[in-house]
Amino acid sequence: MAPAPKYSPQEQEELILNAAAECISESSILDFTMSSVGKKAGLSMGSIYKHVQCKEDIIFALARRVFNHHSAIFADILGMDEFTTPEKVVAIALLGPRQIQVYPFDSQLQAFANNEAVIRRASALWTERMMRESEKCESQFRKCMHNAAFTQELVLNGDTENNVEHFNVVCWSMIEGYQGVQRVMQLREIVEGTDSLEAPVAVNEPLITGLTRFINSYQWKTPIDEAAVTKVAVKLKELGLR
Repeated sequence: MAPAPKYSPQEQEELILNAAAECISESSILDFTMSSVGKKAGLSMGSIYKHVQCKEDIIFALARRVFNHHSAIFADILGMDEFTTPEKVVAIALLGPRQIQVYPFDSQLQAFANNEAVIRRASALWTERMMRESEKCESQFRKCMHNAAFTQELVLNGDTENNVEHFNVVCWSMIEGYQGVQRVMQLREIVEGTDSLEAPVAVNEPLITGLTRFINSYQWKTPIDEAAVTKVAVKLKELGLR
């Protein structure tokens, strides 16, 4: 009788992804190899390829881990009764990248996972898993906004679904896009190692002032102001999220 497998499929997947994260930390997201992952995981290449078909799969799998971690934090913030809905949105913009990171190379993973060439090369298994997680995260924000409308915290004129979609897309675009803009503006400092994108956004930075203006263009029971932004920043620091 053949011996029972040493690891379950789930355990093998965890070994592979943990090994891949170590390999990337030791080299880079560009230079790590599938063979180095197999060696560090202590698995045959045959076992490796049962779970990930290429480096792009590994990038997607690790990016999904990061996304899951962030989604869990978003869910906690969206569930905080002490914050109004506008404060919850600003809280997500004020999260400290270093405080919520999974890996030191989180931002690189995100950049690669959003690259069209990487998406096209990754297998359907991992792109599908990422899409499912993305849909779950979007659902959290949609539910939060619908609840605000239902409780009359937010008064919407016209089609609720379209208004909610518009609000969420614009807010998310502002939050995610700001880091890309900062990366371009700080390129020289990042290359020289004198600056990084790991510092939290200041409460008076353009992202926060612009975001609050957009939020307040909607009819909220309690619009957000500078005092509310400061309160949110203080609470996040207390929670170790800033």
